[in-house]
Amino acid sequence: MDVNPMDDQESSDAAPLDDASDGFDLAPRTTASTSDSGNNNRKYVAIGAAVLLIAGLGFVLFKGLDEAATFFYNVDEATELRDDLEGERFRMQGNVDAGTVEETADGVSFVLSFGGESVAVSHTGTPPELFGAGIPVVVEGEYSGDVFVSDEILVKHDSSYDEDHPERISEAEESAAGSSPQ
Repeated sequence: MDVNPMDDQESSDAAPLDDASDGFDLAPRTTASTSDSGNNNRKYVAIGAAVLLIAGLGFVLFKGLDEAATFFYNVDEATELRDDLEGERFRMQGNVDAGTVEETADGVSFVLSFGGESVAVSHTGTPPELFGAGIPVVVEGEYSGDVFVSDEILVKHDSSYDEDHPERISEAEESAAGSSPQ
């Protein structure tokens, strides 16, 4: 079989073929070391990426839960654990004692009671509109000596709460009356 050099214009050094079965072996050639190391590298990259993804998700989950886990105590529990809680941020629930609310230069101070225990609270900032004596509230902050220093007050109900839950309001008022100083 003669090959015309004009037929193969792409390759100037193409050699003529005498027998088509002699010159071409079209079977793919791979060596064991090349194919194994390529597969191993891919496997290690995939495992590394999966480990990094799981570690990243774990970190994000841990940080989110850590920030969401601000501990919540009633006044009696918080006073019992006062030494352990000093300097730690947490939330404390109780009722504002009647006659203890006083405006200060930077907020308000009052006494919070629950379960027969009372704590003086110094709050920085403007209290919520529904804040007042005899109201159940949640304060967020930390102990500084014998005073709970707060920067957030959450009123446990809005104006419609009284109508929807009269039994809870009377229970909170009884607790406030029983724990406030007379």
